[in-house]
Amino acid sequence: MKSLTLKYAIAFLSGIVLVGSVSGFSIVNANRTLHPNTYVQSSVHAVNPSVYQSITKFKKSETPNQLTWTEKNITLVAKKIERENIPSSEKRVITSITIKKGDKNYTLKTDGYNDKLRDISSVAVSPSNTWLAIQAERSAGNTLLLINLATGKSIIVNDLLKAKGKRNIESITAYNWSPKEDQIAFSYGDTSSSSIAIYNTNKDAFIYLPRETNYISTSLILWHKSGKNIDYISEYPSDQKKLYRYSMDSKKVKPVKKMSQIEFQQWFKLDKYTTN
Repeated sequence: MKSLTLKYAIAFLSGIVLVGSVSGFSIVNANRTLHPNTYVQSSVHAVNPSVYQSITKFKKSETPNQLTWTEKNITLVAKKIERENIPSSEKRVITSITIKKGDKNYTLKTDGYNDKLRDISSVAVSPSNTWLAIQAERSAGNTLLLINLATGKSIIVNDLLKAKGKRNIESITAYNWSPKEDQIAFSYGDTSSSSIAIYNTNKDAFIYLPRETNYISTSLILWHKSGKNIDYISEYPSDQKKLYRYSMDSKKVKPVKKMSQIEFQQWFKLDKYTTN
């Protein structure tokens, strides 16, 4: 009898070990077979993207001699020409940008710029519908233009920074409007250094964000709906991205989380200015 009882006990324990082994195997394989975005989405929602303001998107269309960006009652038309005796990469340049909003119509002549504009990367209107931001490509880097839709006044942010004594303003890569005021946050620098600033169009004044480290680049800037915080993704060291948060109240920056390349691709979708 004791021998029989012992056999039943061994069989019972073996069953537990087997079930545990099979369960463990199933869990591991379930994780391995999940769609790659499953973890990314949970990671993204852990930081709660719903706190960010939505971005008004423009529709882009293009012909060899013209770029058109449209959104409800705003239309931007950029005229392009092909220059002679110029390297092929520099041949086509933008000579003028015309913006229409309702019954207002403004044209910005760009053919006189020393560093010619070659293309328009993105367009974004401020939440108040008072200012239009235009990110334009040059032969080296990007220029950020701001147009007052009520007066037609235009501002080249790169030039304003230079006038304030800032150096290495090769490009303005990422930007976004505040949801509460006509102020815009943007990253500027060259291929090895990135800084972030906020320009207040009403006060004609800059806020320069402190750097948590020597960022190589900044790829994404997002405002919280409250207008009190800015999140941005910067790179340092090379190929390693991290999410940072700046508080408008404390004037301080703090790191939030490290970012894998797959996660970054998901986050970048929050910053789409264009619809096809």
